[in-house]
Amino acid sequence: MKTQGLIRFADFELDVERYELRRGGDEVRLERLPMELLILLASRNGELISRAEIVRALWGANSFHDTENGINTAIRKIRLALDDDPIAPRHLKTLKGKGYRLDGIRETEQAAAPAQPPHAVRVIVLPFDNMTGDPGQDAFCDALAAETSATLGMLGAERLAVIARTTAVHYRRAGKSIAEIARELTLDYVLEGSLTSDGTRLRILAQLVRCADQTQIWSHAYEPVSAGALNIQQEVGATLAAEVTPRLTQHQLTALARRLPVAPAAHDAYLRGRYYWYRRVHFDPCFAATHALSGEDFFRSRAYFDSAVEHDPTYALGYVGLSNFHGSTVVHGFYPPEEGWPLARAAAERALDLDPELPEAHHAMGAVHYFYDWDWRRAEAAFLHALRLNPSYPEAHRLYARMLMSIGRDAEGHALMKRAEKLDPLAFQGSRAFGLVLSGDHEQAVREYFNRAAAERSPLIYQILATAFEVKGLVKESVEATVEALVCCNELARAQAIRERWETGAHDAVLQWLRADLLARHRDGYTSPLLLAEVYARLGRAEDMFHWLDLALADRSSRLCELRTNPWFLRWRTTGRFRSLEKRLGF
Repeated sequence: MKTQGLIRFADFELDVERYELRRGGDEVRLERLPMELLILLASRNGELISRAEIVRALWGANSFHDTENGINTAIRKIRLALDDDPIAPRHLKTLKGKGYRLDGIRETEQAAAPAQPPHAVRVIVLPFDNMTGDPGQDAFCDALAAETSATLGMLGAERLAVIARTTAVHYRRAGKSIAEIARELTLDYVLEGSLTSDGTRLRILAQLVRCADQTQIWSHAYEPVSAGALNIQQEVGATLAAEVTPRLTQHQLTALARRLPVAPAAHDAYLRGRYYWYRRVHFDPCFAATHALSGEDFFRSRAYFDSAVEHDPTYALGYVGLSNFHGSTVVHGFYPPEEGWPLARAAAERALDLDPELPEAHHAMGAVHYFYDWDWRRAEAAFLHALRLNPSYPEAHRLYARMLMSIGRDAEGHALMKRAEKLDPLAFQGSRAFGLVLSGDHEQAVREYFNRAAAERSPLIYQILATAFEVKGLVKESVEATVEALVCCNELARAQAIRERWETGAHDAVLQWLRADLLARHRDGYTSPLLLAEVYARLGRAEDMFHWLDLALADRSSRLCELRTNPWFLRWRTTGRFRSLEKRLGF
């Protein structure tokens, strides 16, 4: 479905981005559902759309709504808005037994998320080797490569496809040649580098290699390191642009200049903060909050992001980091939404004020709209804007896909997940599994990930498998996956406690222990009411579940935006009380 642009038919204008229908310059009022259906019809340029497809697009594949009456009512309201005679319609045509189509579309101005060009040059920035002998420099080496990837993604949006950092990191100390890596990932260029020390002085060495003929087309040594971190991104970008395109455009030069801070120390701090944030954020937030997994990495990242904006108060990426911190710590259960999300919004707004063309800033604002405002339209616009600015931004693809699946647009969501996988073939392990569980495909999640060797399973995969197994009724396997996930996260005492409950009282004893633990934490500090609603749902205690769901709604619990895809509540989705809750959320 088109989600941006201006569509004209007859004397009407449908402004998709503004969510507005106009006639002669005057707005024609339409409710949400008829507007969504009109956008769907208009987006197909006169194609016939079946009622089944309308149900999937507007309500989701597993909908329990009265969709027949819903479609009929929406069609009637669209015809009223278009002043269309239902007996002899001019615009909205019905083909009995087939579906509907919108005739007369004469001009469409589209600004959808840009797809990867069919012949885009593929580039990877490998993790910089830490040759200083100081393990404390590992974080800087990883983050320098990651930020260089993000910068290149902006510079060459039309011609460059930059492989994501989460794939690149798999090649650290893999012992593979550039030729082998290039063959495995179908690459055109590889940037590799190292951090070395000479006494107390640190030096960055970097080189750009063209894979076709193994030619080194650029190399440089940087000292001091802080300034060198900025120069690498400028010079590599310029070199690649000279290779791939005749020259950098003025717009690209401006984007690069605005992305890099005035103070090199600010960039150094941002890189280190981003390293710790990435290391913690890719856990299943429900599992992490239920089991109170450590937030040490989050809080370390916050100290570095604070330092970045202290060094340079005009550094937009520093504020993006702070926005990501405040939002993520709420989603992962550390703070109440009303405490964290306003700070996340303020930091994202500050980043956008400083650099309106920064994709990470639009992505951060999209997260605010999604998790806190529950405003799917504005969230979608923000994610699309981020992807227009940097089509090689897998994090934006993933969160946008997650949002689409949570509102029932599964096909689009899975397509975006696939696009993210092309940009990030190895990914942070488990991202696809997370998407499968969101769309309710627990069978596929188990089939695809359980058969992998244990060495290939990350903590996230175990967390997702624990959910998928329990939904399928395989409670023994679910408990085993939970224990393995906790062991992977070094939560050994909690893993042992769950194992003991299982051995003495089976699954019900485990759930009762979790319930008591959550209630105790709720009495002593902040614990999201949604966590208690989930554990009561797993225990089959509907009245307690709805009580805590009402409290979660009052709390604006972040993960309520994914209520319709939350596996613990599936058995109650057909009830009137649950439907009422969905309506209060804006579904």
